[in-house]
Amino acid sequence: MEGHSMRRLMILIAAAAVLALPAVASANDGHSSHHNKGHRHGLFTKLTGTGTSFAGTSATATGTVAGKGLLASGTFTATLSTTWSQATTKTRDHGTLSCAPATLALTITDSASVANTTTGTITGKTCAFTKTDGTVVRGFFGNGTVTGAGTLAALTGTERAFLSQKADGTVKGAVFAGVGVVLHREFTARENTASNQTGHCTGKH
Repeated sequence: MEGHSMRRLMILIAAAAVLALPAVASANDGHSSHHNKGHRHGLFTKLTGTGTSFAGTSATATGTVAGKGLLASGTFTATLSTTWSQATTKTRDHGTLSCAPATLALTITDSASVANTTTGTITGKTCAFTKTDGTVVRGFFGNGTVTGAGTLAALTGTERAFLSQKADGTVKGAVFAGVGVVLHREFTARENTASNQTGHCTGKH
């Protein structure tokens, strides 16, 4: 009798475990769906182009974008305003870093349709890093707000961006908007690299 009861108990436990599997699978699918949903509502783009010198109080830049999330490719236009009269300067082992308050107006247009755009106003600082060999690298880093339209409407909210410029006028940068842990990590990694190249512009100054 005891053996029969034990076998019956084991069968009940096994049955309960089988019934629990769909619930676990469903929970995992829910997590995956949430992650993918965040990816669909996020944007990470790399910017490449040329511009007028960031050394001026007003500068412009244009180029192309290659992205992940809601936008795969497109173009960008940027206007950078920097209050160099309020700049602070520090001399370090590898060169001299000057930073000033700045605002970036940034528009991104999807190559799929001109109706799909993001328009951002980002505040931060522009830095000029003069290395000991005389080479100058300039960059802007900041955070702000963005308004999306068309298929990019879901991005309306906050935005982070940076642009770095070499002496020859070439510009590179990246933008993150919306939600998405992986996209945010990719942006942050590139932002840190650009900051290091511009004398740690994103640090306290």
